[in-house]
Amino acid sequence: MTGQSRWILQIGCCIVVFLIALGCASTQTCDSREVPVWLTSTPHDDTYFYAVGISGQTRNVNDAWIQAANRGRAELGRIIFSHVSSQDTMVNTTRGQYSSQLIDILSDTELNYTEVIERWYDPCGDYGPPHYYYILVRMDKKTASAVLKNLN
Repeated sequence: MTGQSRWILQIGCCIVVFLIALGCASTQTCDSREVPVWLTSTPHDDTYFYAVGISGQTRNVNDAWIQAANRGRAELGRIIFSHVSSQDTMVNTTRGQYSSQLIDILSDTELNYTEVIERWYDPCGDYGPPHYYYILVRMDKKTASAVLKNLN
């Protein structure tokens, strides 16, 4: 090996080592965040029904929040339906599609029956997968009762 070849090899090795060090130095660190209590234990009280909506990463952050809210509303519909079913309450509809009607009504973003009360972004995966969006929604139990009465 000639002196020039050895010099080129040494320079090449130095460049590779430099690039590896630069790559390791620029690795993003993730700042862990405290997981909200409402994610580990959904609230329960005498005034509201509560549910959590979840969305993965989307192209647009606003779309992720909207998707999480819509999923929270759909989950809220399932919770209310489960609550009504456990109370042995019968609601008859002309189409016999009580469950899907209720979930559709609560999932409809044009209606203001539900309220987003908290939201949380998890960049590091402290609660679930990284880059997930979580929203806590609620609905007044009296309003839910009125919605059920309107289905008849």
